[in-house]
Amino acid sequence: MLRILLLCVLLAFQPGFALAQNWPERPVRIIVPFAAGGGTDAIARVMAKKFSDALGQQFFVENRPGASGLVGTQAAAKADPDGYTLLISDANIASNRNLDALADLTPVTQLAWTPLVLAAHPSLQCTTLAELLQLAQTRPVDYSTPGIGSPHHLTGEYINKVQSTKLTHVPYRGAGPAVTDAVGGQVNLTISGMPPVVPFLQSGGLKAIAVTSKRRSPTFADIPSMAETKGFEEFDITNWYGLFARSAVSSIVLERLQKASAEALKDPQVRQIFTTQAAEPVGSTRSEFGDFFRGEVDKYSKLAGSIELKNQ
Repeated sequence: MLRILLLCVLLAFQPGFALAQNWPERPVRIIVPFAAGGGTDAIARVMAKKFSDALGQQFFVENRPGASGLVGTQAAAKADPDGYTLLISDANIASNRNLDALADLTPVTQLAWTPLVLAAHPSLQCTTLAELLQLAQTRPVDYSTPGIGSPHHLTGEYINKVQSTKLTHVPYRGAGPAVTDAVGGQVNLTISGMPPVVPFLQSGGLKAIAVTSKRRSPTFADIPSMAETKGFEEFDITNWYGLFARSAVSSIVLERLQKASAEALKDPQVRQIFTTQAAEPVGSTRSEFGDFFRGEVDKYSKLAGSIELKNQ
């Protein structure tokens, strides 16, 4: 008991310990490695408001798009490990082989998950996945994604691999512009997380072909899953949103962030906002998210290898 008390006294005089105990004492930026208007951006802005309310300092979103999330993620990975720069990213952080997120970043919590959706411009002559496959086997069909190496991109290339289709990848600097160009007819199809697509599915600006998760979206239960089509029975790709901090950030700060996240995700208003975007709140512990994230990195590495995806 005496040793524990002495250790606590010593820790209390360490500058880092004192700083962590008082965190946050100034505004905190949350880097989103994609353009404004996408699903990650929407989730981050909801969380920034809740963090500001709960922790007594301003949390603000900074969009740093570029290189399929690489630019923003590297900016977060090189920030001072003081807890004043955070990152909210989607599953691209696990699938992008140019990133080694675990080297400089630590997972804090999984905020939410959502299926990806194949959504077509109304003029594209197909309404089901089987019809899309048949069409894309006879002629090129271009599809937009938030970037090269993303789960969205891997989904399209996997379809090409197993079905001999001619889906042609058109990468963008985030889901927002990728969806906008699909709505405008500049591309035939988009593979997107649900949040930026939802208003266009509701208005008829896009038509849903299928979701990529093995089970249907609880919010859009009428959209079939890819797994319901022959040849994709085991296919299960989801997009998810996670909170990360620099490695070496004090565990006191990390626990405070995780707790604030979990409390925010219990808020009925937050849950309603997420639900309207077809995103299911999670709020996992640091340990749970760390295990999940490592599993995702392994899954996407194997998927990229199976389709012989080359860095582009």
